Amino acid sequence: MSATPILKHPGLRAGLLIAALLALSPSPWPADLADAFRRAEAASAAGQFAAAADALNMAAARLPDDAETLERAGAADLAAGRFESAVRRLQRAGDLGGWTPARRVRLGDAYQGLGDPAAATEQWEQALNELPDNDAILSRLAASYEAAGRYPDAIAMLTRRVQAGAIDPALIYRLALLTTATAPAEASGWLTQAASLSSEFAPQAERLRRAIAAAQAQEDEAYLYGRAGYELIQMQEWALAGLALTQAVALNPAYADAHAYLGLALDMQGQDGAASYRRAVELAPESPLTQFLFGLHYRRLGQAAQALPYLEAAQKLDPANPAIAAEMGGAYAALNDLPQAEHWFSEAVRLAPRDAQFWLLLARFHLDYDWKVPELGLPAARQAVGLDAESAAAHDTLGFALVLTGDLLNGEESLKRALQLDPELASAYYHLGRLYLQQDKTAEARAALEQAVTLDPDGPYGNLALRALASLPP
Repeated sequence: MSATPILKHPGLRAGLLIAALLALSPSPWPADLADAFRRAEAASAAGQFAAAADALNMAAARLPDDAETLERAGAADLAAGRFESAVRRLQRAGDLGGWTPARRVRLGDAYQGLGDPAAATEQWEQALNELPDNDAILSRLAASYEAAGRYPDAIAMLTRRVQAGAIDPALIYRLALLTTATAPAEASGWLTQAASLSSEFAPQAERLRRAIAAAQAQEDEAYLYGRAGYELIQMQEWALAGLALTQAVALNPAYADAHAYLGLALDMQGQDGAASYRRAVELAPESPLTQFLFGLHYRRLGQAAQALPYLEAAQKLDPANPAIAAEMGGAYAALNDLPQAEHWFSEAVRLAPRDAQFWLLLARFHLDYDWKVPELGLPAARQAVGLDAESAAAHDTLGFALVLTGDLLNGEESLKRALQLDPELASAYYHLGRLYLQQDKTAEARAALEQAVTLDPDGPYGNLALRALASLPP
């Protein structure tokens, strides 16, 4: 059977895949088997992939040594997300009927779904040996190599896609980012091409290109990698940033800022950046950046007491920085030192009186801790809305402040305005649920709280909504 449709289109709908397999009946089947194939085809057409898999698995059980039927069943299992069964059937199909690139691609996809990327990569590599220019296989391998940290191999696969004629803005942009992290001096051409192909990627690509050009003018290779890493951090490309920053500190072990940003890149990948932060502070104790980032490290870990010495050091070195003041406010709030928290949140808005975000942080502090809401929390929320009338978060905060101070009518209006601006703002649904509870509108409260849980199932507002729902009558 032809492998072309599957390999040429990696995003092909699972239903079309099954339908193509079902069309390959070479000979008449017993009535029950023919019925199984018909049921599978109908289920697939309706998007009911589990039902299609059930029907084909029955056929495979009747014909355990028929490679084609096993492949059909395995492909159906793959479409239904039954990866363990898919691996078993596709492996058996290949052993019985021989291996084609299409079978190896499907088996690789099944292994990937099963959470075994190494086995998936092995199958795709074998498929590529037979179809060296196949774009779908090259694409799979590029993603797999990047996820495994095999960046030169990922770049090689993406480059082969381009050489084979693929013109995809996302492909060029990804190749540009990988080159920026591994060899920034060679990235300019790819970045220029990415910017020219897509307005979606143009701003980031052009900013990155300019940053690299400016760094190259310094004729300092460590700085070039450090600047590339910094820009990748701004784009939240944490793994690629870590790669570039690791090279920066290898070239210049005394590069304090690169050590600090490397710590951040490691933290954001779920690793421990403490050693990198510590080295940064040792190298540059008078740098507010190194002190601040180390303090943020402990804040993310929920260790406010450990964060404060570094935040205090950063604040003394850069007393006009409102972000440092706000982080100190957050640390003191976490320690339940509300007067100190109020002082530092207020200091942040004093330093940046036209920045709505700092007014919002001040307002949320007062609301979260139910601390001076009428005197300070409500006015701060009004300021936030006044400075940024299109901020859903600001309207949400103002709405809840009004609810807490007894103005339910205007509170509801502000909360609904927040949801107009951001229909997926879980906190606004939670606050609206709280409002309806005060008004004894149980049905409306339940609906709002359930929506908060749906939007934030594992987050703070989802958990708060669950607690509120538990208090409602059945």
